[in-house]
Amino acid sequence: MRPSPAVFCSLLLLSMTLSGCVSQDEGLPGGTTGEGSVDEVFEGLDYVECMNHEEMERCWNVFVPKTVDLSADVPLVLDIHGNTLTMENQRDLSQFDDIAEENGVVAVWPQGHDNSWNSGYCCSTAGEMQLNDTGLILEIVDRVVANHSIDESRIYLTGWSNGCSLSQKLANDHSEVFAAVACMSYYLLDDPRPNYSPIPIMEIHGLEDQIILYSNDAIHLPNLDAQKHGAIQNLQQWAEMNGCEGKSPDSNSPSVFYSVQSFTNCANGTEVSLVTLYAADHNPYEESYDVFPGNGGTVDTNGIAWAFMSRFSKAIEA
Repeated sequence: MRPSPAVFCSLLLLSMTLSGCVSQDEGLPGGTTGEGSVDEVFEGLDYVECMNHEEMERCWNVFVPKTVDLSADVPLVLDIHGNTLTMENQRDLSQFDDIAEENGVVAVWPQGHDNSWNSGYCCSTAGEMQLNDTGLILEIVDRVVANHSIDESRIYLTGWSNGCSLSQKLANDHSEVFAAVACMSYYLLDDPRPNYSPIPIMEIHGLEDQIILYSNDAIHLPNLDAQKHGAIQNLQQWAEMNGCEGKSPDSNSPSVFYSVQSFTNCANGTEVSLVTLYAADHNPYEESYDVFPGNGGTVDTNGIAWAFMSRFSKAIEA
């Protein structure tokens, strides 16, 4: 499915307290103007919400597919764009709206300042400004949970490149919020937090990645931190953080176009996995973006990511 996001004004969204939005269409789906139950209003929504966060306007796209079971709490997945991309670019590229539609999941695409995120020593404007992007994502989660029937034990993170490093930073900093992470083409750029509690982590990386190398984060050399960040090192770091048994993955699942190495005996019933795409560059998705060709459908990376994340939920304290 490839619709352009329909955007609705905050005054017409019953029971939602949006501080601002950009409107393209008047009214709600099916001509709804606020009458009926909240569930009826929420069905099939596709809108952009904005708020003032730390003196900056920040926005995100929310998609509630018609396949969502309105009688139950449903999973939430945040799909975070890479550096220089927009939330619209990420949605078109990753096609995670298809995953949401097929599985009855609420999906969110946040927008980074100057199309970037502060995820550690990388990347660009947001990093240079030391923006509180983890705080922003947590507030977005709070607003979506308040406005929709979300299962707070099944909140997942995915994303590409800078968005992947932010996803892993969020897992490291706020493991109490997120059930699992499965993201593309980057690493955790911070040291482990003392309050981190193991959650499942998957990173998907192209062996031919020329931007964020599979072997190390060479784009940021001679930064000493960059030298310790590569796909294998990232796998091993998360395995150590998750208290996984053994020094090597205990599961290896090769196929024609990719392989999956996993630590499966880890604390809290978690797993840590690395998906290696044999012929992929920085773009692991099926679709192409700018100068980065996609894999043309040879590997369903989103399907792999969703199949991994959706196996896990977390205990929520009452």
